[in-house]
Amino acid sequence: MAFKVSIGLFGAIFNSEGKLLIKRRGANESLPGDWDLPGGGIEEEHVKQCLDETIVLQELLREVREETGIILDCKNFPKMPAMYPAVIAGGSDWAFLINLGKVDQAPGPECEYKFVDIDELEKLAEGPAGNRIVSGKKRMYRLCMKALTFSPNQEYSEKAELIMRQL
Repeated sequence: MAFKVSIGLFGAIFNSEGKLLIKRRGANESLPGDWDLPGGGIEEEHVKQCLDETIVLQELLREVREETGIILDCKNFPKMPAMYPAVIAGGSDWAFLINLGKVDQAPGPECEYKFVDIDELEKLAEGPAGNRIVSGKKRMYRLCMKALTFSPNQEYSEKAELIMRQL
């Protein structure tokens, strides 16, 4: 029996205040109206190549560009950026967070977006379906909170570290 693995890549992008970029899922996506980090799945033809860190970063930057209009260059990142995993579904569904840092570009009209701090993230995690962090306080919440540990705003970073220790 073939074992299908799903690999998601999500980027942590911050504004000058150190708030985290999240984007709203469209009407044609699963969980429409909910919020998540920019990113998505590695395309099937690249899954077998994901041991090559260049492919991983290229795939994430492609997703970020498609979803937000933000264009980032692989040359501006380490050859192998640090990746932080979240695994569900008995090990067949993997998601990785990669810190893309502070970006001076604003997202384009491709998506509805906002920048959030920890308090705003907490409110969204507890919101109703269709206007919350994907699945509430589960995997996407943990990825967002982990992302905030990299915030250039030291207050957000320290507060997120404390919350992550309690999860």
